Amino acid sequence: MSLFRIIGILLLLALPMGCSQCNSGKEEDQAPSISEIEGVEGDNQSASPQGIVLIESSEEDQLKAQQAPEGMVFVKGGCFTMGNDNAQADEKYEHEVCLDDFYMGRYEVTQARWEKVMGYNPSRAVKEDHPVEQVNYYDIQQFIEKSGDACRLPTEAEWEYAARGHAKTRYFWGNVMDGAYAWYEDNSNKTTHPVGQKKLNQFGLYDMMGNVWEWTEDWYSPYYVGNKETNPTGPKEEGENKVIRGGSFASSAGALRITHRTWLNPKNRVFSKVASYGGSVDELYNFIGFRCAQSITPPPAEKSPASASAEEKPSQG
Repeated sequence: MSLFRIIGILLLLALPMGCSQCNSGKEEDQAPSISEIEGVEGDNQSASPQGIVLIESSEEDQLKAQQAPEGMVFVKGGCFTMGNDNAQADEKYEHEVCLDDFYMGRYEVTQARWEKVMGYNPSRAVKEDHPVEQVNYYDIQQFIEKSGDACRLPTEAEWEYAARGHAKTRYFWGNVMDGAYAWYEDNSNKTTHPVGQKKLNQFGLYDMMGNVWEWTEDWYSPYYVGNKETNPTGPKEEGENKVIRGGSFASSAGALRITHRTWLNPKNRVFSKVASYGGSVDELYNFIGFRCAQSITPPPAEKSPASASAEEKPSQG
C-alpha cells in the first residue's frame, strides 16, 4: 500500500472525531431558556456538575420532590450548625438549628416572572432572564400576595441551610472561591447575568451565591441567641432592618461565604457599600432580588424532620 493511500485513510478516520468534538463544544454551557427557568418544560436534576454530588433522597422524599411546584426543588429538612464563631461578629454564635422540609426556588425570581405578576419591571439591568432587582421587602410582599400560595420569602435559617447543601466549608463547593459557581466582582463584568448559568449546589439550587443579593423574612439582629432552635424565624420583635444574604455580582469573594450576613431597611432598594478599613461610603446599586420558598405541611400522623431530630437527640442542658 502506498504512503499517500495510508495518509488518506488516516485523514478519513480522523474527520468524524473532529466533528464530534466540535458539536460537543457547542452543546456545553448553554444557559436555560425562560420556559425552562419558569418550569414549563419541567425540571431536570439528574445531571451533577463535577465536584458537587446531589443529595440522595429516599423513595418517600423522591415523591415529595416530584410534587414540587414548578420551578422549585425539594429541600429535605434536618439539623445543622448555623453561624460562624470565626468570622464577622454578627455571624456569632454557632448554634444548632433544626428545620422541617420545604421547597425552594431553583432560581432567583426572574424579571419575566416579576413583570408577569406585577405588570412592570423595576430592574436596572433589564433582561427578562436576569434576576429581578431594585425591589424592596414591601414590593416583594405585594408580589407574594398576588402570587397566592405560590411564594413566600425563606427564613434566614432556611436560606443558609439551602445554600449550605450540608457542606461545612466556606462555600458549598469548598474553601476556595471558584468562579464556576457564582457571579461576583472578579468575573461578572459589573452586571447581572441570566439565572442558572453557573453550577448548581447539592440541593439543585442555582445562584445561591452571587448575581444578586437575596431578601429573607427575618428581622436582623447583630448576633444569634446561641441556643438550639427549631424552625426559627429571627427576632420576635419588629426591628429596623431585614437580613439579606448571598452577595451579588459586585461583591467580593468574602461576601459570598455561606455564613456571611448583612442587613437593609425593608423600604430600601439599594444600600451603602463601605470601603475596607473605614474608607469612604458610596451608595451603590448592589442589586437586591429574592427567591421564593414554600412550606410543606406533613400529614397528621407524620412527624416533621425537625421534631423527630429534636426527640432523637439528648437534652443539651
